Amino acid sequence: MACNDRPTPASEPAVAAKVDPRRCQPGPGATGSPSTIQEAVTLANGLPMPVSAECFVEALDRPLRIEASKSGESLQPGLGERSPRIFLWGSDDFVMTIVLDGKGRDLVEFGQPMGPGRSVKGELGFPLVEPTTVAAALDRVRNEEHARITRCFVCHNREMDEPSMAGARSSLVLRPRRPSIVEIDFLRDEGQHCDKAAEPDRCRWLAAIFDHGPVEHRPFDADVPVM
Repeated sequence: MACNDRPTPASEPAVAAKVDPRRCQPGPGATGSPSTIQEAVTLANGLPMPVSAECFVEALDRPLRIEASKSGESLQPGLGERSPRIFLWGSDDFVMTIVLDGKGRDLVEFGQPMGPGRSVKGELGFPLVEPTTVAAALDRVRNEEHARITRCFVCHNREMDEPSMAGARSSLVLRPRRPSIVEIDFLRDEGQHCDKAAEPDRCRWLAAIFDHGPVEHRPFDADVPVM
């Protein structure tokens, strides 16, 4: 072989494909960085059934951007610093929320932006045993006693119908109070030292968040009204 000849492609060493070790990862046609409720539903539907809420979060792209609040001022309340309510950003504006313990631990809530300072709220209950729909996510937040409004109205006021999205109502976006914020390093340490025998459910949640790549603090924009 002449010194200026290159080996043929067949003789070059093969580059090993990078293997994603996660059990839960986006299926065909799904994104791990959802920017709408529809994309979040598509992500959930493509995961191995039955789908747990932890599996849904494990499938989100990294770095995972989050903010945590120990406040109980929500229909999906945090239970203090060790088990806060956690906001996860799928995109720059689309936010999802979870809690590690309590009545809301098997829920993932969504806030899809609809113009400045407003978002449409939705929710999925887990485990999912069959594919779901955007309509089901919107219906889950409807007020059982007053079908014209959602349960989110308790905190997120100025609620109104959203003509661009069938069955949706939009309301104000709110952010947690600064004193309620839980440091990400504190939660990461909780995950590393979680006692799986004593608190298996909480440990699964912390593992879903922290065991699959970088996690970063992403605060709400300063101009968002405080809850």
